[in-house]
Amino acid sequence: MKRVGIIANPNRPVVRELMPELIQIIFSQSSRPVLSDSLAGMISADKLQDDRLMIVPTDELSAQDVDWVIAIGGDGTLLKTARLVGTSGIPILGVNSGKLGFMMQTTPEDLPNAVQRVFEGEYTLDKRQILQGKIDNNSLNREDCDDRFFALNDIVIDKGTICRVIELSIFVNGQFVNNVLADGLIVSTPTGSTAYSLAAGGPIVAPDMEAIVVSPICPHTLSNRSMVLSAQDRIRIEVKADHPDLLLTVDGQQNVAVQPGSAIEVYRASHNIHLIRFTECSFYDVLRTKLKWGER
Repeated sequence: MKRVGIIANPNRPVVRELMPELIQIIFSQSSRPVLSDSLAGMISADKLQDDRLMIVPTDELSAQDVDWVIAIGGDGTLLKTARLVGTSGIPILGVNSGKLGFMMQTTPEDLPNAVQRVFEGEYTLDKRQILQGKIDNNSLNREDCDDRFFALNDIVIDKGTICRVIELSIFVNGQFVNNVLADGLIVSTPTGSTAYSLAAGGPIVAPDMEAIVVSPICPHTLSNRSMVLSAQDRIRIEVKADHPDLLLTVDGQQNVAVQPGSAIEVYRASHNIHLIRFTECSFYDVLRTKLKWGER
């Protein structure tokens, strides 16, 4: 029996509308819905008594519980789901009930049809590159680390609450590149190139490319621009700031304090995230629609 995870924001009205039909569709495919107890209040009493339905504590739904996942919300919901899936390779179907939803494949209106197509195998899988990072607070050559993190979109080093630029030294494969004076730095995947990196003036990179994008945030020198690096490169960022409010943010989901004098290493992770995609909707269709290209 296939187990289908459902992750959604219970405060969104569209989720309450979708849930009964979605549960019934999964039942009709002789499969088992797996959802958090925060969504259980949207399920009728008779379905809650069905032993095919699995309820787990909020935020404890894990990759071991499911065979694939439906994520209903915006890109933030999909990023949360990617963290849950981790290294398992479990496919994710994104359903956009937010605003942009660059990574989402379908809409609430078309969800029943999309779920049916997944059960029938009428889809492909997009392999999305993941970044791995670690903070080194001590020796510059340490391989062990207190903090490790993974990002589908980006890893951001930010100046925090202090209204002044910070100095960051950038190294690629041990070679010094530049000292950057800026509000911070964004290291993104091709998937994340349409997120914060784009807002900071970075390039749009096709999601199937193997690359890493490094974009300064509000650089003090106008000649500082984004760089597109090989996915095999290893990036080291040494923090020269002298105030303690620096923050490292992973996919906008996880915050880690960064101490002055520490260094952050970022490189490609050994695993990918797999997003369910229907072939009739290309990446360029998404760009044209979401960014409203061609409109006056």
